[in-house]
Amino acid sequence: MLTSKNVLLCIFSYNMGTALERCIQSTFKMCPGFDVAVIDDQSEDPVTRAIIEKYRPRLKLCVASTEDKEGRRHGNLYRNIQRMCGYAQDEGYEFIFLIQDDMQFVRPFDEPMQKQYGQLFASDDKVLQVDPRFLRKGYPYEILEKVRAYRFPDGDNRRSYADVGILRLSTLKGLGWVFRESESANKKDLAQLGYVRLFPFSPVVMHVPFPKTYRSGRRKRSLLPLRRGAYEFHEMTDREQEEMDRRDLHDIPYFRRYLRTKGMLLARLVYAMVTDASALR
Repeated sequence: MLTSKNVLLCIFSYNMGTALERCIQSTFKMCPGFDVAVIDDQSEDPVTRAIIEKYRPRLKLCVASTEDKEGRRHGNLYRNIQRMCGYAQDEGYEFIFLIQDDMQFVRPFDEPMQKQYGQLFASDDKVLQVDPRFLRKGYPYEILEKVRAYRFPDGDNRRSYADVGILRLSTLKGLGWVFRESESANKKDLAQLGYVRLFPFSPVVMHVPFPKTYRSGRRKRSLLPLRRGAYEFHEMTDREQEEMDRRDLHDIPYFRRYLRTKGMLLARLVYAMVTDASALR
């Protein structure tokens, strides 16, 4: 079972401003008792920096990267992941929960969820990661009847790893793993070693709609919608959680079906028209 004693929650930050605050607030609210760390990749945005200082007293660890980014597409993200995995191991945690700053917990990461996710890790030594995000339409998901979960099919590198989710640290330590400089490279190499990530029956977290996006330290501009970075989801009500948890396993937990957007006016039209992938970037 996962517990607040053996899992470190770690938020990776860069220039997200108020979206970072939403992420931190939802993490504290939905994951009470868990240690939370923030590692910032040299944000220049004054709002982001002020938010980090605001929450610093409540964090287990709050640090910033110092390495030269050297024009890398994702800055120091993978060095930061490596650093935080090492820190978590040294501090005696068994798992690290990677959280991106454009994400929001929409329901509690409580004891039933901790037990559910822990059982997925216990089901097979090759389960490297449990990814508790809601799913997107347009992707092939394999339904695992025995463990009541989902994954990408055999031969798909995406089945092994993502930059979001709960990682088993003992597996990384045993491999002497050094993170590659892209998600796709990490996926490919870990898939070749036979490792898998599973999506649980009951997800708890998701990327917010239309976040700000950055590549190589530069913000990508988009005309629509106008208020990128300002949107979020409503927290799931008790009834919504119960209904989702009572559904049939074959009813895949797509985020559009189970999550209600908040703060949208005209942007709701754009949200309805674009693909799932486009709505989350």
